[in-house]
Amino acid sequence: MQIIKAGVVMDGFKIAAASTEGVSIDAHFGHANIYRVINVNMSDKTWEVERIQEINFPGIENTGETRCWGHDEMKVTYIAEKLKDCKYLLISKIGPHPQRVLARYQFECLETNMTIEDAVNKIIEYEEKR
Repeated sequence: MQIIKAGVVMDGFKIAAASTEGVSIDAHFGHANIYRVINVNMSDKTWEVERIQEINFPGIENTGETRCWGHDEMKVTYIAEKLKDCKYLLISKIGPHPQRVLARYQFECLETNMTIEDAVNKIIEYEEKR
């Protein structure tokens, strides 16, 4: 995938990391409402947080709903649409149903409890060997 940034084309990809505090991958997919979208540049092996993507489902913003939405296909699809520019999805836990739905969008879902920095660096190492 080529990423265009400030008019320069770079070889890279994006990663969405479910993190409540911005350091560790600490959110279960069914409860995550904040993702750090990370832009990886493989030409120089650097990365940066491009944006913080909040997931707010239309119609439930003020209801206080806290149940797991990983079993609701419409909500999983909504998340996939918000993060569709990403190749990898880093979460602390994800069930088989949301994984199947996300597979339709070509996400590679990875469960981990690492820090974002460590996980992104591992993915860069993996991509380098591919």
